[in-house]
Amino acid sequence: MPIFLYESKLDRPTSWNIDENTIQQFREIENYPAEILRLKKNMCVFHDVSIGDIMNFFDELARSWTSETPEVLKTFSFLGSAFLLSFLRKRNLLRLARAALRGNPEYMDTFSLMPELGKHVLAQPRGIITHWIAGNVLNLGIISLIQGILTKNANVLKLPANLGLIVPTVFQTISNLEVKTKKNTRISGKDILKTVLFIYCSKEDRESQGKISLESDSRVIWGGEQAVASVMSLPRKIDCEDVVFGPRYSLAVIGKDALGQDNLDNIAFKLAMDASMFEQRACSSPHTVFVETGGPVSPLAFAQALAHGMQKAIKRIPKHKTTAAEAYSIVELRSEHLFSGKVFSSRGTEWTVIYSEDKGLAAPCYSRVVFVRPVSNIEKVIEDIDPSVQTIGVHAESSRKFKFARNVMERGGLRITEIGKMNVYDYPWDGIFPMGRFVRWVSIDQ
Repeated sequence: MPIFLYESKLDRPTSWNIDENTIQQFREIENYPAEILRLKKNMCVFHDVSIGDIMNFFDELARSWTSETPEVLKTFSFLGSAFLLSFLRKRNLLRLARAALRGNPEYMDTFSLMPELGKHVLAQPRGIITHWIAGNVLNLGIISLIQGILTKNANVLKLPANLGLIVPTVFQTISNLEVKTKKNTRISGKDILKTVLFIYCSKEDRESQGKISLESDSRVIWGGEQAVASVMSLPRKIDCEDVVFGPRYSLAVIGKDALGQDNLDNIAFKLAMDASMFEQRACSSPHTVFVETGGPVSPLAFAQALAHGMQKAIKRIPKHKTTAAEAYSIVELRSEHLFSGKVFSSRGTEWTVIYSEDKGLAAPCYSRVVFVRPVSNIEKVIEDIDPSVQTIGVHAESSRKFKFARNVMERGGLRITEIGKMNVYDYPWDGIFPMGRFVRWVSIDQ
């Protein structure tokens, strides 16, 4: 199957999946290098635009999206609309840019003095950033794209077959937006869209995938082990910068000294929300919760409170349809633990909390299945940490939390956060400051 460029003029595709019925909304790219050359030429739209102007544009975009029609807002729900709107606000983009760009985002605009080096430096866009987007957490596609645009690159999004049309459909709503720049000109969504391609080709089509890879100055890869390995094996430019966000496992830890009857329901509900977003398909979604014994709230009592929290969460975050395979796995797990532990669940397969005294990390089932396990000391959890662990939601006293975090990081863990904030995209992510990887630094001696 060749490479296709998404060009739908429809407000809403007939299906969000890319299949034989929706592929008609694409056109075949007969000469991919020529398409990329056109994209590079369109990068000129950023020449007289500051990174601050682009931030203002996305801040205004967030405001405009809040007034969209109910039908469009329903589409946004697939992307985690509340979080996406907060991500796009200028105050958030500014702090991320400062963190990634040596404390001074204006390095993107002009040669500026870097006092530590005694020379003027400029952060240049790398050129073509190709984002291989996973179909499980689609808002990461938008987040990845926004950071590519902020660093003034041209961007290609390789769409997934599953729900792949959501990202281009939502993002193309920027075409009607114009925002004034500091130089009293205008930055328009139509111009920004000229620097972005949404494409699709079959993952089995190695020839086409290779063409996409060879035209990339940076490859951003989101996905599971097999998907990441497949992209990494493609031919590439010798100086291509690879930014990999591969498969990860996340968990939660609750210390006995920080959990009581006064905050039990609150902590349980926050954790339930963490486990309900993205149906646990995000790398940052918790699967196993370790609760320390010996405190005023037993691990079993926490499991019961978590079950109540899961029921409340499903009203806040309605569940996507469960497949037959997922339902079978859930029922099988419930049956397996009926005699070896306690099972709390919805009447259907909407959510499940499994309490058992099993050791270690539970294999993820996804689809809002959470395992609660007692532990005599939260330090015991460290034995189960390895470099596959991304996020650990921790609720414990500060002194214990920092000691625990230091030991966890030495074992390969990447991110400690509060329960309730596990799925909040922040810097660093998987140990990376992405915008810092999307530029190359050039310098002039004084």
